[in-house]
Amino acid sequence: MTIPLDPHYIPAFSIEDVLLDKDTGAPLSGGLVYFERDSQRGTLKPVYQITGTSPNYAFIQLPNPMVLSSIGTFEDSLSNPVIPYFKPYVGDTDVIDLYYIRVENSDGVPQFDREAVPFVETSGSSDAASAFVNELSNPQFAVVDFDTNTSTYTYNFTSASFEAVQIAPDWEIVVSCPGAGTVIVSQITPVGTLNRVTNPGTILNITSTGLTHLRLRQRLYGSPNLWGSGYLSGSFVAKTYSGTDVTMTMYYSQSDGTVMDLAVLTASLPASGSYGEFQGSVFVPASTSTQDFPGAYVDIEIAIPLSIEIDISSIMVAATGENSIDDIGYDQTTLARQIDQLFHYYQVPLNYKPIPSMLTGWDFPLNPAQFGSSGTITTTAAYAWDQTICKSVVGNVAVIRNLVTNGFQATTANANEAFYQIQYLTGAQAKEILGKRMSVNVNAYRTQTGGVCNVKVYLYSGRAAATVPILPVSLGTIDALGAFTLTAASWTLIPRGNLGLAQGALSTVDTADYTTLNDVVDLDFNGWQINDSAQNADTDKFAIVVTYSCPTTATVVTIDSIALVPGDIPTRPAPQTFDQVLEECEYYYEKSYDNAQAVGSNVAVGELVRKQTNNLTFNSGTGAVTSLTTSPSSFDIQWRTIKRIAGNVVLYATDGTLNTVRLSVYLAGVNTTESNIAVGTYWTIINNGTKAINYITASNAGGFPAVSQGQLDVFIRFQYSNDARLGIIA
Repeated sequence: MTIPLDPHYIPAFSIEDVLLDKDTGAPLSGGLVYFERDSQRGTLKPVYQITGTSPNYAFIQLPNPMVLSSIGTFEDSLSNPVIPYFKPYVGDTDVIDLYYIRVENSDGVPQFDREAVPFVETSGSSDAASAFVNELSNPQFAVVDFDTNTSTYTYNFTSASFEAVQIAPDWEIVVSCPGAGTVIVSQITPVGTLNRVTNPGTILNITSTGLTHLRLRQRLYGSPNLWGSGYLSGSFVAKTYSGTDVTMTMYYSQSDGTVMDLAVLTASLPASGSYGEFQGSVFVPASTSTQDFPGAYVDIEIAIPLSIEIDISSIMVAATGENSIDDIGYDQTTLARQIDQLFHYYQVPLNYKPIPSMLTGWDFPLNPAQFGSSGTITTTAAYAWDQTICKSVVGNVAVIRNLVTNGFQATTANANEAFYQIQYLTGAQAKEILGKRMSVNVNAYRTQTGGVCNVKVYLYSGRAAATVPILPVSLGTIDALGAFTLTAASWTLIPRGNLGLAQGALSTVDTADYTTLNDVVDLDFNGWQINDSAQNADTDKFAIVVTYSCPTTATVVTIDSIALVPGDIPTRPAPQTFDQVLEECEYYYEKSYDNAQAVGSNVAVGELVRKQTNNLTFNSGTGAVTSLTTSPSSFDIQWRTIKRIAGNVVLYATDGTLNTVRLSVYLAGVNTTESNIAVGTYWTIINNGTKAINYITASNAGGFPAVSQGQLDVFIRFQYSNDARLGIIA
């Protein structure tokens, strides 16, 4: 294999150079030639010799300083003639780093020196060091968290001890003060004619009162040994308004304290108040940290002078490997690019910026649970809460509303248990998934009671020929590991490209310390999309299945929300009020009872009352009632919320008796008679629709049971339920 010559290596001299004594003109026998960095004189910079045979060459390092031969020529350690090769670059980059050469005789008497060698074509660039990439984000404070509509913004502190407050994306101030203290900040936007060094578009102005400690910090997560065993260069632009010289220091620290407050550079801001660019470099020793991703970090901190107004901008750090570079140039970028580079900061809040979910009632603290919030998931598929069909693998799973978050809490009673939650959508709601990539966010946790809970998420589309299985028939089966297998005809698994199955383990919350709720990591999945043309053209049903596998008995799982959203950023569901969620759930199921009251209960609260017909005959002389008959009157019920389809409507007498109404007879305003009468005997349904239902008098109904004479009012009183749920009726 041919190894091409590396163009980074340049011959230092001709075929054979003879160095002469400056005083005698004789060959400089035993003379010393030192090769140093031109930008950091005194620091040796390696030179090399070429070895090998054509076409395979390599470069090996020569001694430094080199000792000249008896005739003043260059030779290697074996006294062979040699031509030194320069490598005027930083490592294997194209960043130019030139040589400074000193020559002495064998007694150490200086002979001559040469600077800035060799000449290297820089393609018109006057600042090669700018090839280094800045590792800090938001270096000119293009985006800040404080109000810039006012001239200054004040942060107040009381008895603070290294209190950290974010003032801009990725930037914090770290403050200590024995009593009251303030930090006053503003964002300066210099005009172009000022020609500030590094041309910042924005500058941070900062001053303080009453503090004993003030640092500006950017914390870089991921590694406690970032840039370890190498050189780190830093720079910033700053000025002081104090009228005296002011010192500012940039520090490097590691998260576990193995390397702390390592000074990268110390700047002396001049009393003149001029802006200056301050630079420096430090060797970062190898870390002894045992920390790792994602919690490990390194800090870049700048000690801000106390009670002194300063400006700072264009903050930069860059690793330079084995070379120490004190004069690294600031990597000038546009403010737009600096904002672009803040995606890592905005990603997390974007992930939790709620947008409306396509699902109904799966923001469980707001789910009305109209059938009761307490119950049991069994091996027979059934509705547990609104729009939530559940089934277990082994046996009973107890369901209650969590007392802290109000979420859907499930507790297993068996080992190797698993259960699922299913929601179906049809029609226009199902078609919302078409032509979109979809994401799912699962905000759930387990307590320290029990064991690990693994979650799996499946999305399915149904063709026009598909039906929503009528309970207890299910869309598919689930095993003890939470794997769901589709069995229903004309349904298809929606793919996630090459991402595979969506699965993950729930975070743990300590019920003795509910602040651990803040540490719950949501399970976020994306990538679902229907790419098949025929499937897109023939989809009007949708199902989401979320499974929970719980190997340990008494595992307690709380599901606070599950959201299905368009796009590739999973989010929690957008905030809603309880009545908004209730209205969405009533599209499928509505009842007249109070929300917490079970259907069929013996309660009058919420009942509907309809007046019935009285036919009275009066004596023309005395005006007394001589006869009367009572008969049913037609009535209707207007639904509070439009229904998915005409549902299954059931009436209950106020004592809870099914398919009856309560007949109440009043004499002079006093209830004299109460009895239940069968709905089907006296009324016939003629119109059952999505907005109302109409009852008319049955053709053979006849009159109500006889009542005594007197001035009478007759009413029927009843409760109702209207069930249009998917899986209950087609």
